[in-house]
Amino acid sequence: MMDSCAWQVLLDKKHATSGLLAAFLHDKEPLPTVGQHSTVCDGQGRPIAIIETIQVEIRKYSAVDEAYAAVEGEGDGSLREWQALHWDYLNDECKRVGYPMSCDVELVLETFRLVERLIAVEDF
Repeated sequence: MMDSCAWQVLLDKKHATSGLLAAFLHDKEPLPTVGQHSTVCDGQGRPIAIIETIQVEIRKYSAVDEAYAAVEGEGDGSLREWQALHWDYLNDECKRVGYPMSCDVELVLETFRLVERLIAVEDF
């Protein structure tokens, strides 16, 4: 899945990502901040792009809407596809951190822009 997401970032089709708030807290990982630059890596850990965070929101799973799903750019971009792709991932994350999975779990929604490609699309 990492290669698929990285590919979408490299193509400038994916402009958002979602994570379980409880996992950030459990892992003592700081939340993304507006203006922060991050390196996107492929499934082998190779840096492929630099992104800049432009918005961070906390929303319940049930409050993610069609517009956000389209910006995240996975699957066909629909809310239904977003929910299908994220439910299992979020459920696994909830189990990992000992938090119950439900439609009310809070997510960190990060919107970003592509700043720089570190490899050419044809080299991916």
